[in-house]
Amino acid sequence: MTRQMTSWNGGLRIVVPGTWANVPVDDPARTVAFLKRLVKDQVGTADRLARVRREATQELLVTAREAVGLGVHTFLFSLEMVPGVPFPAAVMMIDEEWPAAGAAGPRATTEDEVRAALTAAYPSGEVAVQRNGPVARVVEMAEGRTSDSEDALPVRTMRLEYHMPYPDRSKLLLIRVNVPNIPSAEPFATLFDEIVDSVSFVAQEDRPSVAG
Repeated sequence: MTRQMTSWNGGLRIVVPGTWANVPVDDPARTVAFLKRLVKDQVGTADRLARVRREATQELLVTAREAVGLGVHTFLFSLEMVPGVPFPAAVMMIDEEWPAAGAAGPRATTEDEVRAALTAAYPSGEVAVQRNGPVARVVEMAEGRTSDSEDALPVRTMRLEYHMPYPDRSKLLLIRVNVPNIPSAEPFATLFDEIVDSVSFVAQEDRPSVAG
């Protein structure tokens, strides 16, 4: 099961598998109310779960506030990839300028020139051609543990950054993906490559008045 989601400014569409929340980031009060309702729906309303709800809400609020502070215009949060199987992952999108090393990007007229500009701008990444053209992907793996106790389990978190030129190449769309507690990187990196490949840019005249 897949679903098409639209950014709150109506400028982007993306196809995602499973169940996702499209967190509003245009108004702090609206963000808080949305996340509280989301946690209550997912965790339940029993009194014994009050602490779990509170901690989950605070964790999401911290992430949301960081996103708003960065100027993120789209914040998607995964709930399930398949029914009944929780899969927490966050996808944040923000517009960015070309780095100085990729200054030739806005003037690029061919796919090879765009690829060269992205390679120069993000030398630690990998540039691949997607539906919208060349995209630079940078992967970071972070190792940790579930707690400080002796019986704590190792946790691996994958962070992905995709740098996708807008159709006119005047700027880049930065897509940040955070996937905690994964057994291995490659299958999930491939999954998000496919999700990012589904991004489409919506012309101003075709944008809806309300995102969904």
